[in-house]
Amino acid sequence: MNWKGLPLWAGWLVCFWPIQLWADNCVAPAPAATTRTVPVQVSGQRFVDTQGRVTVLRGINVSGDAKVPPFYGVTAARQLDPLPEWGLNTLRLLFTWEAFEPSPCDYEESYLQYFEQVTRWAAQRGLYVIVDFHQDAFSRFSTGGCGEGFPAWAVHSSITLREPLNDERCESWGTRMLIDVSHHRSWYHFHRDSEGARTRFLAMVERVAHRMAQHPNVIGYDVINEPWGTNRELLSLYEDAAAVIRRQDPQAVLFIPPHAFLSSGLVGNGIPRPNLHNFAYAPHYYDPIMITFKWWLGNTSAPPLNLMLRQAQTWDVPMLLGEFGAPAGTRGGAAYIRQIYDWLDEAQVSSAHWNYTPNWNAATKDGWNHEDLSITDDTGALRDNFEVRPYAVATAGVPLALQVTAQRMEYRWQHAPERGATEVFIPPLWWQQGVSIRLAPERAGACRRQGNRLLCRVRQAQAVVLSVEQQR
Repeated sequence: MNWKGLPLWAGWLVCFWPIQLWADNCVAPAPAATTRTVPVQVSGQRFVDTQGRVTVLRGINVSGDAKVPPFYGVTAARQLDPLPEWGLNTLRLLFTWEAFEPSPCDYEESYLQYFEQVTRWAAQRGLYVIVDFHQDAFSRFSTGGCGEGFPAWAVHSSITLREPLNDERCESWGTRMLIDVSHHRSWYHFHRDSEGARTRFLAMVERVAHRMAQHPNVIGYDVINEPWGTNRELLSLYEDAAAVIRRQDPQAVLFIPPHAFLSSGLVGNGIPRPNLHNFAYAPHYYDPIMITFKWWLGNTSAPPLNLMLRQAQTWDVPMLLGEFGAPAGTRGGAAYIRQIYDWLDEAQVSSAHWNYTPNWNAATKDGWNHEDLSITDDTGALRDNFEVRPYAVATAGVPLALQVTAQRMEYRWQHAPERGATEVFIPPLWWQQGVSIRLAPERAGACRRQGNRLLCRVRQAQAVVLSVEQQR
């Protein structure tokens, strides 16, 4: 059916008339019957687990080809097998509205079932899941045919629909967001709910939260990826999305992003603190020159990242760097990624690398707009835009300092014995080559290996230093 051809009044009747075809599907789900225990919560400016240990989320976004039909980023459980070996403990899992609600109120149950299946696969591998309501440049049917996320019917009727391109003509889709009038008009009408798209978006979010609240490894929801709008419009959207999520999943963490343009790191966030609890600030960062020219000039990313961290501190919440990365083959790309992880280690900030596309191939690359940021190639081998490195997964106490080099890690923390063991990930290659492990002061406690992690127990409250060094 051509929804764009319907008069406005007819569209409202189709979606809300009590005897219409999709009446049952349009009914909002009942609130969750029970409040579940979410394995990660917010405590001040840190994430903590159920033992009260300070937790670092080291995640990956999955995936580029989840943005386009058939919208399946992961097609087999085995594709998630390598992630724990790379030290990853979290999936930021892309959810595409177009895939779930291709027509108003007509929900594709098979897509949600697929999403739940991936979530279960993640749970079997000890991975947390963040549900990411994802869009870029609004829709495949606007912004020159180069966007993704919102279904065609959510594009305002005053905007001529475009045929999706998804080819080399869309490689500069980020620039299109700045100059394409249809993109700005789409967000203008969305925030004003001119034809009900905002209402339908919130209904979709609540429906998804109702189902995802059944999964114990779901720790929270990224309320919308890289949105556009004024500070007032975005604040209203975040608080409204939070309200519908909270009805279904009261204890889940909410990840609140800034305006999409802030991903450049050129400006700071001006959005007032949302009137929420148990939430985190979730900006993204891409060096504009490096992304455009695939050449890192050696500049530090610390200033824009520090600016983002100060915003989280101002709100008194933790920060999740929800996206960062580099195209494979970027000149100096490995060093660029290393210096971002150095900053993450120093600041003890959680993150989710962009991206892992397990079905990557040389022809379509990440599957959307010829992007090529997947950390693996078509054989599953890691590329030069990712680094497997040690880090403190869960700290029984207060983190003090973490330093990582190519062959050595040193971690200091103030131990709280009542919170159990401190867990540190050590890369498999380090284990294979042999490592020396030292905990100071001597006789403070002991560390033992469990898989690729060190579990360190200290007998009393004190400052301790864990040193792990590769054998040469």
